Amino acid sequence: MRNKILRMNRQNFTLTDGRNFEYITNDLHSESAVILHAGTMQDIEGWPTWLAKFAENGVRAIAIGRSGYAGSTAKPGRVTVDIAHDVAQLATALGITRFVSIGLSGGGQHAIATGIDARSVGVVTVGSLAPFADLGADFYKGMQQIDIDEYADALNDIATLIRRFQGYQEGNAADIIGGNTDSERDRIAQQSQSWSNHMTSCDFTMSQGWDWVADDYSSYLKPWGFDPRDIQVPVVVWQAGEDKNVPVVHGEWLCQHLPKATLEFRADESHLGLFVNYEDEIIESALKLLQS
Repeated sequence: MRNKILRMNRQNFTLTDGRNFEYITNDLHSESAVILHAGTMQDIEGWPTWLAKFAENGVRAIAIGRSGYAGSTAKPGRVTVDIAHDVAQLATALGITRFVSIGLSGGGQHAIATGIDARSVGVVTVGSLAPFADLGADFYKGMQQIDIDEYADALNDIATLIRRFQGYQEGNAADIIGGNTDSERDRIAQQSQSWSNHMTSCDFTMSQGWDWVADDYSSYLKPWGFDPRDIQVPVVVWQAGEDKNVPVVHGEWLCQHLPKATLEFRADESHLGLFVNYEDEIIESALKLLQS
C-alpha cells in the first residue's frame, strides 16, 4: 500500500502572465530565505523534514512547484531561466531581499538559474544536470538505460514519454528514479523519513496530471536561456560517484564552468542516496551561504 502524502498548506501566487505558481513555506518570516527546487517528478510536499530543519535554524524556507506540477500552471516550451523569472516575482511579493536556492536533481539547473538574480547569494545543487547542448554525447556518459530511453522519447515525441511515465504509475517511484538500484547506500537512505516523503510526493505528482513532463524535459534538452559561466555567486555542487541518473561528468562540467563552484563529491553514494543520506550536510552548506 502506498503512503498517503501529508497535506501541507499549499499557497498560490499569480504571475504577471496570469499563470499560477504554487509554493509552501515553513511559516517563518524574514527578508532572507532558502528556496527549494525539487527533482523531476517530485512534488513540493516532499520537503517536510527540510522545511522543519531550516525552521529549527531560524531560517525561512520556501518550496516552489515548477510550471506544470500540480497547482502550478504549465508553460509550454519552458526553458530553465523561466523558473528564475517566476521565483524572482514570488521573492518580490514575499519581501525577500536575500536568498539561496537548493536544487535536487532536475531542480539543480533551475536553482543555478536563480543565481542571475541580484538578491541571490549562492546556490546548492545535488545531482544536477549540466547543459545538454554543451555536453553533447557526453551527456549520456555513465547514464543508466532507463534515463537514456526517457531522453530519447522526449527528443522524438513528448507524448511517448508521457505514456512511459503513465506506465510507471503502479510501480515503485524509487525504481523509476533510481533505475531499480539497491545499493547499500540506497538501503540506508530507505530508512529515512525523507526517502518516504520524496517517493510519496512522486506518486502525488503523477496523480495530478502530466504537464510537468513536457515542461521539465523541454528545459532539460533546450539551451538554458542564460550562460552558466555568467553566474557570479558561489555554487556548491554535490555529486555522487555512483550516480547513474546524473553521472559524474555533469558535476565535473558544472565545476569547470561555474566561476565560483565548489565540489562536494561522495564517491560511494547513489543519486537518491546523496540527497537523503547527506540531507543535514546539504542544508548546512546552504546555511553557510545564506549567512556569509
